[in-house]
Amino acid sequence: MVGINGAPMSFECVTFDAAGTLVDVRWDPVKIALEAAQRCGIQLDEQTAGEAYQRLLATRWGTFRTLNLQRREDICNDFWYELGKDWLEKIGVDSARAKDVYDVGDAIVFSPDSGVFQLYEDSHDALDAVEKAGLRMAVISNWDISLHRVLRMLGIYERFEVVVASLEEGVEKPDTKLFEITLDRLGLPADSCLHVGDDPLADGHGARSAGMSAVLIDRNAAHSDGTVIRSLGEIAAFL
Repeated sequence: MVGINGAPMSFECVTFDAAGTLVDVRWDPVKIALEAAQRCGIQLDEQTAGEAYQRLLATRWGTFRTLNLQRREDICNDFWYELGKDWLEKIGVDSARAKDVYDVGDAIVFSPDSGVFQLYEDSHDALDAVEKAGLRMAVISNWDISLHRVLRMLGIYERFEVVVASLEEGVEKPDTKLFEITLDRLGLPADSCLHVGDDPLADGHGARSAGMSAVLIDRNAAHSDGTVIRSLGEIAAFL
């Protein structure tokens, strides 16, 4: 990557978006709740139960966002348990089954063979390349507090010096504040960092507005150019 005067740019750190960049995310809370209940042997009408869960979650999403600001996983986990308990009551199921449903749902989402969160095949190679180049790494993602657990589950959490989840900070990309929070924790100037993400607005515009360089990954793009790559394996060329 070169600057506006054609000179090569050097970086001290690479920051990554998580969802859609490092992690293939298939998070559907309604689907997860239905599957968890069915695995527990609970008979239900999927459409009716699914709509009930969606409505209940929508009315409480603001509360969940606020709870994330406390940065406590146990409190956020309790939110999902209580939501499930109230959901079962609404669809006529004994709420005493809530603990079983919660535990099964937790396993669906966070087990090593999770179908909800999986690393893209090119993620490890990209992280290896950045590490080999001697650069620091961080994650900046529009995500809730579970981002830390997901990265641990996938075995890559310790590779990052800083992990910033938007709901914990109360601000989301493309707001430059989320990038500035990360830069402050790294103790680095914006122009020393390259951000890698998949969203033109949240990642591309957001990072550049904060003074960082940015490259977008589009695995379905026809070709790569100076600002879009088709694989994280191409990150090495920027380093």
